Amino acid sequence: MSIINRFLTVVTEPEFKLARDLTAMAIADGALTPEEKEAISDICHIEGIDQRKLLENLTGKGEPVAEEIPQTRRSKEEYLRNLIKLIGADSYAAPQEVYLFQIIAGRLGLNQMDVVGLFMLTTNRQYFRSDVGSKVLSSFLRNQIDPVGKSEKDNRDNLRAIYETIAAHTSRLQDERADSELLRRNLARATETFCQNEILMKGFKRAGLDLARILKEEEMRVFMKYTG
Repeated sequence: MSIINRFLTVVTEPEFKLARDLTAMAIADGALTPEEKEAISDICHIEGIDQRKLLENLTGKGEPVAEEIPQTRRSKEEYLRNLIKLIGADSYAAPQEVYLFQIIAGRLGLNQMDVVGLFMLTTNRQYFRSDVGSKVLSSFLRNQIDPVGKSEKDNRDNLRAIYETIAAHTSRLQDERADSELLRRNLARATETFCQNEILMKGFKRAGLDLARILKEEEMRVFMKYTG
């Protein structure tokens, strides 16, 4: 059952209740951007549901759980990681689920690059069994990075921002050598994940760009920035 369908039924899980309430709050106070409003319309079209019905269910079911909203950066990220696990329970991150996730993350104060960083750091074997995390991340990335129509500089800037976000979200262990090694592993895993995404690789090739080379250069650039 997708996160959207859960919003249209009785919600009992705390994660889904909070996700529903955060989305409802964004709708109620007019905090949705034009892009997010368009995303909700897209969700309704993709799911084949009535937009009014979705909005009524988002804003009208159950008791609000606003007091449970995470307050610290760490608790916000941990909550969103749990939501990524729920989204990826079927080994796939559907576009409409990602739309809502971005709205929810925005309500918690995270931006687009934060969202990409969280997906990159969460879809591993710590949170998903076997290769499920890689499948979830691959489906997520298909909708996030499109090299077509962008210059090499624009693509580099986009990829660098993702590496920067991963670096910013990497835990600090208060040990310089351990911190450096953890950051190296996280950045290297991001590069490996990008290179394993055949759709992404083909897209860059069609754009006349060597994705593997760009990734290694930006990975090293960010690593040196945070450890040099």
